[in-house]
Amino acid sequence: MNILLNALIITLLSLNSFATYAGGGQSTQPLYYVIEEPFTINFLRQSDEKARYLQIKVALMSKDQSILSSADSNLPMIQDTLRVLFAEQNMETVKSLDGRSELQQKAYERIKAIFEEETGNSNLEAVYFTTFLWQ
Repeated sequence: MNILLNALIITLLSLNSFATYAGGGQSTQPLYYVIEEPFTINFLRQSDEKARYLQIKVALMSKDQSILSSADSNLPMIQDTLRVLFAEQNMETVKSLDGRSELQQKAYERIKAIFEEETGNSNLEAVYFTTFLWQ
């Protein structure tokens, strides 16, 4: 009887492991990767030598854990790409709601391209600006 019970338990555990593996790491719940360090951009040259700054904190969202795991190993590339993108912006553009939305879309496209190139996985679903301070 004990042997039969152990065999049943092992079979159930094996099936559970297979179901998790077969899911490919996909979750039905959104998962987030928060880039802890904020991006700070100085617009001094564009603002008649007045101190103007933009500070953005970024979070990535996917239902695929493998994308968010690869965000950590590709973080320097992601940060550099975002710094370049943010520095390319015009002070007047980022002040508008449309400009902010366009910047968010460009950030999404550039980060998704990094994942496609580095991992072959493009399951990034969104990029959020969790802080967007204009001063």
